[in-house]
Amino acid sequence: MMRKYIHSIVDCVTVAFLLWLTVTDVEVRWTESNVVLGWSVLGLLVVAVVLHLLTGGNRLRWSWVDILVAMWMIYVVGRVWMGGEYACGTEFLKMMEMGLLYVTLRRIFAWSKLSPVYLIGGLMLCGVYEATLGVWQLVSGASRHSQYLMTGNFQNPGPYSAYLMMAAVIGWGWTQELTEGRLRTAVWCMTAFVLLLLPATWSRAALVAVGIIALWLYRQKYWAYRWAVWIGVMVLATGFYFAKQGSADGRMLTWTASLTAWWHKLWLGVGMGGFRAACADGIAELYREHPTSGLFTSGGVTDFAFNDLLNVLVEQGLVGAVLCAATSIFVLIKLYKQSLPLFYGLLSLFIFSMFSYPFELLPYQIILVLLSAFAASHVDMDKENTHRKLGRVMLLLVLVPIAFFVAKEIQRRHETDKEVKMFSGMHHEAFINDYYELMPMEMDNASFLFDFGKTLREAKRYNDSNAVLRQGIQVSNDPMFWVLTGNNYRNMQCYQEAEEAYQKAFAIMPNRLYPLYQLMGLYEETGNVEAWQRTAKEIIMLQPKIKSPATEAMADSARRKFEHSNHNIK
Repeated sequence: MMRKYIHSIVDCVTVAFLLWLTVTDVEVRWTESNVVLGWSVLGLLVVAVVLHLLTGGNRLRWSWVDILVAMWMIYVVGRVWMGGEYACGTEFLKMMEMGLLYVTLRRIFAWSKLSPVYLIGGLMLCGVYEATLGVWQLVSGASRHSQYLMTGNFQNPGPYSAYLMMAAVIGWGWTQELTEGRLRTAVWCMTAFVLLLLPATWSRAALVAVGIIALWLYRQKYWAYRWAVWIGVMVLATGFYFAKQGSADGRMLTWTASLTAWWHKLWLGVGMGGFRAACADGIAELYREHPTSGLFTSGGVTDFAFNDLLNVLVEQGLVGAVLCAATSIFVLIKLYKQSLPLFYGLLSLFIFSMFSYPFELLPYQIILVLLSAFAASHVDMDKENTHRKLGRVMLLLVLVPIAFFVAKEIQRRHETDKEVKMFSGMHHEAFINDYYELMPMEMDNASFLFDFGKTLREAKRYNDSNAVLRQGIQVSNDPMFWVLTGNNYRNMQCYQEAEEAYQKAFAIMPNRLYPLYQLMGLYEETGNVEAWQRTAKEIIMLQPKIKSPATEAMADSARRKFEHSNHNIK
């Protein structure tokens, strides 16, 4: 009996701690929460070893979820080891952190058969907290992004809406199971509060996911109202598209370019950390084949695929995508049998991830691992002999030094990121040695590499600058890396290389004037009159994605030069 209470206490404390981490401030790279989680996984592994010794010889059976997770993690490690095409330290460490967390939770949850009520209630309370924080931000104007009134603990309303969506559908599903009473009324009130706030995020993906879950919950009434449902779906789909047409077209371009790049690396993908470079290459290939496509007007610099499964497909190939999809399906099947509210919550996140990037962020990574470990833990345990028991203890102990290395490396990289932010944007050559010292930890940080390349350029170290910028090109689809590379070649009078760099910059972002403007200047400098006149006309005719005084000045300059050369634009 005492063991049961100990296991229950450990479960509750673990779940509460992990859910607390999901409502802390979110960053794209590293946060304090990553560091805390890394060291906590190490501590939880030790707890798992102790609890394993107290189980009285019970052997844990593997589930299909365990097998698929193990296969996927082994594949990822092998893919990184044999590949290494791109710097992927941040992505790989985060995945290892989540893998270790899964193993730890799987071991801890197995003893007590954790009740789903703890997870349902915890996620609901976290959702209400995020919604309350959003209301406070609306009133006070203190969101985490200057352009948005409400972001919660996230940097923009997109991923924030996913938390509200998940909490809402979990609550909605929970009310279907509860009988009349105060608890059901309280859950309805919390669900309504979160749902009322959701439209304020302007997230189409979240509303689509909620709509799909609602149709499933009330599927028995679907046939009677099917025509109204389909008319409503078509009207809403049209409205959602035209409400943010530029955003929708931009995502369509990203998806098409990503699939184009993946097609060249069908089975194993381009490599971990290579999505951004692959997307840029895909856009350039599409531009060569279809230069007049209207999708290019909506393209922009992006760090994400806006489809998490597509990101896996591009980087890990068909093998990784199949393992990812199979794991997700088996987790959903397990949750469907054990807890419908949690099934609805995770399904809504998967739907949302088809149009966004929730699983690139720590809160949703933790939630995914938490629910996966819970789903896999409801299997029978039977007796095992002493030798097998010691073998499993040794396996857990082997993971302890791995967890220590991962936690230590995450802490180092987090501290390095804080140092980088201290002199971000400072391009004085006095910082060059500092940049070189920090570079090994920042090889996948595009912002750092761009600042470093620019600093070396201003110090007239053009070759060194290009070496750093080439690394940046591998981890970013920002055309400015190519523009800066072209400027360096131009200063070294390597005009052919400069021309190729400017052309590449425009090909990966055909709605930008600046690469063409620099190319026009290059042709003018080298006396290639026909080429600079042709480029000037392209600048005048081009409609940039974002108009600004700078774009107008470039267009006016090109127009004056073109008119001065006595050419008329028809």
